[in-house]
Amino acid sequence: MFGNSAWGLVWQSDFMTKLVLLLLFFLSILCVAIIIYKYQTIKKQRRRVKALSLRMRGVRTFSGLIEISKEFKDCIGGKFLMQNLNELHELLKDSNGTTEKSRLTLEQMEFLELAVDQSVDQLLIEEETYLPVLGTSAAVSPLIGLFGTVWGLIHAFINIGHYKSADITIVAPGIAEALTTTLAGLIVAIPAMIAFHYFSNELRKLEQQLENISGRFYNILKQTFVG
Repeated sequence: MFGNSAWGLVWQSDFMTKLVLLLLFFLSILCVAIIIYKYQTIKKQRRRVKALSLRMRGVRTFSGLIEISKEFKDCIGGKFLMQNLNELHELLKDSNGTTEKSRLTLEQMEFLELAVDQSVDQLLIEEETYLPVLGTSAAVSPLIGLFGTVWGLIHAFINIGHYKSADITIVAPGIAEALTTTLAGLIVAIPAMIAFHYFSNELRKLEQQLENISGRFYNILKQTFVG
């Protein structure tokens, strides 16, 4: 059915080699799904956050800040603004929690600054979801392939002992199985490693944009509520 092709080699391999290849196959499907998902989401976030960052440069008042937070509520930058505006709302309540003050103390502003920094960190952690899977796959896949390699070599040497001959027709199948698992491990690891570093770099750019937004956000609040 498969002849002498690579598929035929896989089909004729032993159970352990097939298990290794099957594991690497499912790992490759998982990595491809994550890469497609993260590329779409991070690309969208970068575009929206860049637009928000440009809009933030023209914001001068607290009311403008509220308007822009509603406009960009569907992106990570809008979530950042909404979270910290809610935190501000809590700080502006009096001791009874019924009315709102018009000014914040320096201690409250320091607390708000800390909340802003923590908000940025938390949102970035959420955006890093599934990236550890890519990093782990890039590190583990070659080792899984190496396991298959060692297994294939052991199989080849067993055949040599069984047939009392080192003829290429006896040794070749085990070596071929070993090389097949090595190749499969690299096929999974290389794209996963490239994608992991690419997305990590994109998240660093996203972090820088959020830092710019948070700095502008904090300055507007300080001008509005301290004095």
